Amino acid sequence: MAEEGHLNRSDKPGIHTEKEQNKVIPAGTISASTMTVVTKTLLDDAHNGFKNGNFVCSPLSLEIVLGMLAAGAEGQTLEQLLELLGHDSIIQLLSESPTKIFKNPGLDFSLVNGVWVNKRLEPVRTSYQYVLAKVYKTEAKYVDFENKAKLNEAVEEINSWVHKETKGLIPTIAETSDFSEDDLIVFVNAVYFKGAWSYPFYVDYTENKDFYLINGEKVSVPFMTTYEKFYYGSFKDYKMIKFPYKCKHMSRRFSMYIFLPHEKDGLKNLLELFHSDDALFHGDFDLEKEELNNLWIPKFKISCTFEPEDAMKQMGFTLPFEKTNKELSGIVNMRGLYDNMLYVSKVLQESVIEVDERGTEAAGFTRIRLAGGGGPPPASFVADHPFMFMIREDTSKAVLFVGAVLNPGVN
Repeated sequence: MAEEGHLNRSDKPGIHTEKEQNKVIPAGTISASTMTVVTKTLLDDAHNGFKNGNFVCSPLSLEIVLGMLAAGAEGQTLEQLLELLGHDSIIQLLSESPTKIFKNPGLDFSLVNGVWVNKRLEPVRTSYQYVLAKVYKTEAKYVDFENKAKLNEAVEEINSWVHKETKGLIPTIAETSDFSEDDLIVFVNAVYFKGAWSYPFYVDYTENKDFYLINGEKVSVPFMTTYEKFYYGSFKDYKMIKFPYKCKHMSRRFSMYIFLPHEKDGLKNLLELFHSDDALFHGDFDLEKEELNNLWIPKFKISCTFEPEDAMKQMGFTLPFEKTNKELSGIVNMRGLYDNMLYVSKVLQESVIEVDERGTEAAGFTRIRLAGGGGPPPASFVADHPFMFMIREDTSKAVLFVGAVLNPGVN
């Protein structure tokens, strides 16, 4: 139940739907199905007692690496990937790729891709190399997965690449033991974001306060505060606040949103709400700029590994993972190798986010491995119990990062 004295504008989620606004959200943003993979993963952990703890991932990174896979798919496998990515055709997917949306973002943000192919499959199809170069600004590099010395060099190259592109936030993503001679192609996308708050928190006012955990215990962690006005709203089950980032270009607007359940143990119900309607992540929220009489946000840093394969399969997106798949031939000509079968053996994402008084630094990468085979008193916003957050580019509605803070005292 909403706290007394708080603005409670509606019993409905705080969003104007696309129909209500009579305008179309750009199709090139993260699709609802992709976001469902994320919320399902979070909700499954909630039903398991939040045993995995803090969580962060990059839906944007996942969409891009799956898009690179879709660009080489055909038949029913392509249909499944297009459905997951929210596009009607491969032409639409490539023309509306987020890699095109985020040109000249106006802050410290990078979005880069890499593809490493087993030398045995050389060469990659010319048409696929063209897509990699034109849309994803990369090219396939060849690696000898069967020669241990050469594989060590390749793993070192991949790790060095990710370390550089994430400004050191993610130092390594792979070890030699992660690969076998049956691994044929590795797709990697890395996202780096560093945003300074438009209205920084006061460093001198940061102080330790109690944060209440799901199990009823509490921990003392540093909380930040400021006295600026922010866009805020209180609704039936939760309230939310928007923290904008400084941005040089008016055409791009980046913000962090924090969704705080009214109840201290209300995170699971909040996740169920957003899982039931992923359009909530992409709408225009019904917020008003207000002066809050009490604003406290915990500092936090989260490192997280996200493996979306199980959630994707449970949602019916199974074909890319089937060992007998022969519908990824748009990438390479298998020439009879492995009976022309190529499938996804692993999808792995690593993400790191750090939030402090100055702003936010975040990085994420996704790797796919293919194997052969008004009126009321001023409100308050005290995030002293588990909450959900996202970082979004508000013009395109693309979600860069989404996560949940269960214990800000744990990295």
